[in-house]
Amino acid sequence: MEADRDPEWTDPSVPPVLRRWIDRFLPPVCVLCGDPLARTEARTCGLCWSRAPRQRHPRCPRCGISLPDIGLDGQTSSCIECRGWLPYLREARAPYYMAGTAAAAVRCLKYGRWRELAEEMGDRMARVRFSSVTEAEIAAVLPVPLSGARLRERGFNQSELLAGWVARARGRPLLRGVLGRPRHTRSQARLSPGARAANVAGAFRVAEDGRDAIEDLHLLLVDDVLTTAATAEGCVRALCSAGARGVSVLTFARARRELAATRG
Repeated sequence: MEADRDPEWTDPSVPPVLRRWIDRFLPPVCVLCGDPLARTEARTCGLCWSRAPRQRHPRCPRCGISLPDIGLDGQTSSCIECRGWLPYLREARAPYYMAGTAAAAVRCLKYGRWRELAEEMGDRMARVRFSSVTEAEIAAVLPVPLSGARLRERGFNQSELLAGWVARARGRPLLRGVLGRPRHTRSQARLSPGARAANVAGAFRVAEDGRDAIEDLHLLLVDDVLTTAATAEGCVRALCSAGARGVSVLTFARARRELAATRG
């Protein structure tokens, strides 16, 4: 029964290639909850998508976070999440919180290697809108890069898959290979905000032959999750130092931080 579905269920131990062979003989099922899919559904069922936690209004006009979730009302003009951001990091948006089925989708794509999910996730990301000024300025899309070591380990860059679908849906060019990550960094998952910033400091670089491609452009940087914006700011520093006019950020999910941590 639908009421018995567990939105956190997933089995990344089953390789996608094996899963595709299973689908030849058994009805395809949702990769998040395991229930059979309807004919019109791809890899995730409609009920799981309906349960993905969206950010509530009112939201910060700059970073897009739900103001009530960080202890502010809609009357404030000073969001505590983005007031210290670099000025060239214009705006950030994410359709979902990193929880429930949204978090399960990120894990399936990133660690379960379900690359097919990128289309569904990227399509939902592309529907998100920035301010009218930013929408008019965005000229190209590019992904947050992985280091060579991490790319070899994972086999693909989930941010590049998402960026490809966002660029296609928005009708903007996708800039591959412009921004690189020559220095390998630790995983950010368990680091404090200060440690995150130190971890990615100087880790990003614009390729010499990529400078002309970003000169005086407002770029849309795509990643899977935004937490403290340390990674985004590292990319912004590299891009704007190389000639970009500004950068806005689009992610699939936004990490929800505890009120006590944001106020401390």
